[in-house]
Parts: sequence; C-alpha cells; structure tokens
Amino acid sequence: MDSANKQTAVITEATVGTTPATPAFLLTRDIRVSGAPQRPNTRSPERRPDRQAASMVQGVATYPKQIEMPWVRDAASDVLWASLFCSPWVSNVLKVGSVRSGTTFTLEEKYEGGATDPYRRLTGCMVDNVSIAFQNGNPGQITFSLLALGETTATTAIASSTYAAPTPAYDPSTPADIVVNSLFGLASPKVRSLQLQISNNLQQQYAFGSADPFAIGLGEFNVQGVVEVYFNALADYSAFVVKQTGQTFDITIGATMNFKDRLVLGNCDVFNPNVDDPGQTGVHAVTLNFLGKYYATDASAMKLTRNVP
Repeated sequence: MDSANKQTAVITEATVGTTPATPAFLLTRDIRVSGAPQRPNTRSPERRPDRQAASMVQGVATYPKQIEMPWVRDAASDVLWASLFCSPWVSNVLKVGSVRSGTTFTLEEKYEGGATDPYRRLTGCMVDNVSIAFQNGNPGQITFSLLALGETTATTAIASSTYAAPTPAYDPSTPADIVVNSLFGLASPKVRSLQLQISNNLQQQYAFGSADPFAIGLGEFNVQGVVEVYFNALADYSAFVVKQTGQTFDITIGATMNFKDRLVLGNCDVFNPNVDDPGQTGVHAVTLNFLGKYYATDASAMKLTRNVP
C-alpha cells in the first residue's frame, strides 16, 4: 500500500475512550504518523529440566503515537492543542487545565487498499508532549506525542462518518512569518532558532482483568525551551549569567491576517546562557535556556491564542 495515499483524521470524544456514533472526522496535515502499539509477551520465568521455553506471559499494552506536521493550525490541530492543554478553547484562547472530558479524541488511520481499505483507530487519545522547532529557512515543525486507551481495526468507515478537509488550509509558517513581541527583555533580538518542549507527563493506569489501560492520569505540566539569538551585545549573554525570573516570551506566528497564532509564556526563568564559536567563518550566537512557570495574570504558564489579526 502506497504511503502517499494514507489518510489521518481526528475527532473529539464526548465520552473518554468512545468514538462518536456519527463522527465528523477532521483530516490532518501530517507529514507522518509513527509509533506502534506495544503488546509485550515474554518467556515464562519457570525453570524446566530441558532448559527450553514452553510458555509465555502477557504484559500490559501501551498505545503510543507521534503525529509530525509542519506548523499549521486548522480544525484538526485545534483538537490536538486542546488535548495538550487539557482544556477547551474559550474565545479562541487556550490555557493550561486538567480537563479530560471533551479534550480526548479518536485517531483514525486509513490505508489505501483498493477495493478494501484497512482502518486503525486509537480511542481515548491524549497528547502527552509536544516538540516545536523553528529554524530559519525551514517551515516550523511540530510533533504531537500521544497515548491512547486502546486500538480497534476495521475494513470499512464508521457508518455515517464524514471527513472534513483541513480548514483553513494556508501555507505552513516559517520563521519569516514570526513576529517577536517580547523575548526576555532583549532589545531587538535577532532570533536564529527556537526549540520548545511541552509535556503533560501522562501515566497509563492498569487494573486486573485487562492488559489495556483503563485510564490515563495527568502528571506535572512542564514547558521549557532553548532560543538562539545572534550575539550583538554583551548584555545578550551577561544579563542571564545569573538566572533571571519573571521574563516574558511572546511571539506571533503566521502570515495571514486574522489567522495567526500568538504563543505567550508570561513568567519565565532564563538561565545557563552560552556563546558559541563557529570557527573562522560564521557568526556568534547566544543560546538561552528557559522554563515557563505559572503566570498569575493569565492563570496559566502558557497561553495560545488563535485567529490573531
């Protein structure tokens, strides 16, 4: 089966772990979907006089997936973002919460098989962590890592299901489409790259009677990253030799009016700076490490706003 014809879609679940009866699936703009269910079986630990295996033992199952895509925000990625924040969109704004109901989703993968198309569906999906990377000259890249409660397969679509094309369908954003509104108090910083890691630290929960998890628990929410800026003044480095607190990270991403995204971390600790040395040919850059902490004004360590002018 040709991978070019593969189709990936998501749908929010009203009940955790249950795909809606007539799902209005949203197609994703993914690059690839990787990760495989793990249903381990190991050799029985019993001792035998012939030294050979006679039995196996079933372990607990896990259902990890990674959805890799360029930086786009549409109806499907909105579902993924809400799951990461564990909170629904409110007036086009996401803030960190601890809500499962209405933020879990079903992931469906359809493979083009000609007369009969195979389907794989993961239910009760939650976003465990997200990796964001922007490098000048390339589209932004974002990877959503998921955990699910279980998997089913089929050879037909769910009855009465529909599939909506990505909306809006604007070009992916590159660093050229990013406005740096505020970066840790630096004066006119020239950013070269950004890496951001966001995690829910999810834990799968198991009980007697099934190898599948019955629930997924929330851990600590953590957001941290590394930003690289051109080294233009000593203060770009020296200001952060001693950890700085209460700093603002605020960027607007996108080139289309009223469809941009604004990502704000209003209370960052910035620490452990470094100046690189590219050798005889190159330009020095400063790397700054930062951690996003709870920001009382937003009641959230991180805030994402969509449809920004």
